[in-house]
Amino acid sequence: MEILITGATGLIGRELCRELLASGHSITVLSRNPQKAKKALKDATVLDWNTLNDNSLGAIDCVINLAGESIGTGRWTTKKKQLIFNSRINTTKAIVTAIRKGAIKPKMLVNASAIGYYGPQGNKKIDEQYPAGDDFLATVCKAWEYEAYKAEELGVGVAAIRTGVVLSKDADALKKMMLPFKFYCGGPVGTGQQWLSWIHISDLVKIFMHVIKKGITGPVNAAGPEPIKMRDFSGILGKVMKRPSWFPVPTPVLRLALGEQADLLVNSQRVFPKTIIAAGYEFLFPTVEAALKDIICHQSKQRDD
Repeated sequence: MEILITGATGLIGRELCRELLASGHSITVLSRNPQKAKKALKDATVLDWNTLNDNSLGAIDCVINLAGESIGTGRWTTKKKQLIFNSRINTTKAIVTAIRKGAIKPKMLVNASAIGYYGPQGNKKIDEQYPAGDDFLATVCKAWEYEAYKAEELGVGVAAIRTGVVLSKDADALKKMMLPFKFYCGGPVGTGQQWLSWIHISDLVKIFMHVIKKGITGPVNAAGPEPIKMRDFSGILGKVMKRPSWFPVPTPVLRLALGEQADLLVNSQRVFPKTIIAAGYEFLFPTVEAALKDIICHQSKQRDD
């Protein structure tokens, strides 16, 4: 399959490109910094973003759109929030415009999104049919998906991958949660009663692959099958790291340190991956403990080697 990818140098993009290439797909990466992208993705064809509309890309079967300003780095100032919004909406608009003009003619557009779409929902069980929330991240995700689904009017199948908190040795969220444990002062974040919907990076990549292979369209929750309360997550993280989990980080302290970005850790979202399970996907890491052991113990073993 000929696949066009944006945002390929990010955490998800790098892993997904490796998996696609290993599976025999041909990928073309669009980047605003082609030289940097070529260093990170040596086996991929890398082109400048400006080639999107010049009819030089050839036959494209699928577009995977991962582009967007990181939400996990830097405080959410007014400028940062505008960057988060614009980077996603404008990129998606550009892709749909290229499809409308006939510059590319994919059968499918797989667009990134996030479980932030639902907003904070306490203990409610959430699947793909649950309505959108109204906080900042929900507003971003709604607008993001809205632009992507415009491709359906052009005969393109569209999938929106609503990703949970990604667990990976390179993931910003996990790094921040692990840091206090390294100094023996880790513990639950916020009240500890909020639900955390997480996913191992390997499962996330495999879900993208499954969506492409099966031609799944519509919203797809990319979250592990067992969401967990933050208190329990912290206990398991401490166990895997062989550190105590006794020092809670109150919500006011977290908001003082991170500002509005603290919402990523203190908001409660109990999300279930109903669509992908119904489509036959089997998780490599169905529990948090299995996921954290793979990431942390594997990382330690690599250092020892």
